[in-house]
Amino acid sequence: MKNLLLPSVVLFSVMLASCSKYQVNMLSSTNAVKNEQTGEFNVENDSVKITYSFYGQNAPVGIQVYNKSNKPLYIDWQSSAMVVGDKTISYANKNVPISGNINGVSDTYSTSNRGSNIAYPQSTYTSGSINAVAKLPESVTFLPPHAKGDFRPAYVTNGFLSVPDTMLHKEITGFIEQYSTVPVNVKVANFTKENSPLVFKSFLTLYTLQGNQPKPVLYEQEFFISKLVNSSSNPKDLTDYQVQRGDYFINSKKTGYAKVMTGIGIAAAVGGVAAVGASADNSNNTQ
Repeated sequence: MKNLLLPSVVLFSVMLASCSKYQVNMLSSTNAVKNEQTGEFNVENDSVKITYSFYGQNAPVGIQVYNKSNKPLYIDWQSSAMVVGDKTISYANKNVPISGNINGVSDTYSTSNRGSNIAYPQSTYTSGSINAVAKLPESVTFLPPHAKGDFRPAYVTNGFLSVPDTMLHKEITGFIEQYSTVPVNVKVANFTKENSPLVFKSFLTLYTLQGNQPKPVLYEQEFFISKLVNSSSNPKDLTDYQVQRGDYFINSKKTGYAKVMTGIGIAAAVGGVAAVGASADNSNNTQ
């Protein structure tokens, strides 16, 4: 029975892997220059270079800021945000995590040996203490001259994007097997900014000090999904997406069949473990 359980679990895992859907979203920008080799989006002038990258699950906003000037540069996160549709997502982390420890001695009571039901405290007493440190979120980042910093302050999406089937058409791409590449079908939709399912803007406020007064400059970049690919194969196994680039991100979700199979698989695993245990018990009893 033990020999049968492990192959069954492996087979079940393979089945679940094939019951997922994947979505690749290619991005374009209306006012940032894309590096065709890396897919990163650049905004540059004499004093600063800003680079955007979105590779990853749910499109993490990767921002690199390079201070090209001879003066200190500051990033004002409180005055920076992303706008997705009509929703504003601040780049400033508003959470205040607290780390610490709690130590205490609990009260203990005992009844008298004289036959009374009254509980009397023992000689010990309760004492407690808490030591915690609250780390406030950064609102400003300091960049020295000719230095750069990498940041990931937000995510653009939270799952699959809905696209009408009428906008999708079939294309053939390559699926990489162990020793060969075979053709597979994917569903593709192309968009302009006007009909894109997702358009968003990034507002990044930088400033230098002139005397003691900040001199802010707001950098506004606009992005939109220009191509969407739906696939039942993991894009990491497709020839078109072997390289991690800054101009696309991948989302995945389980199909309804996978969710049902997950429940069946859990029940089967529990049953299998129980059967193994019962078999072992019977074997021990026989001995």
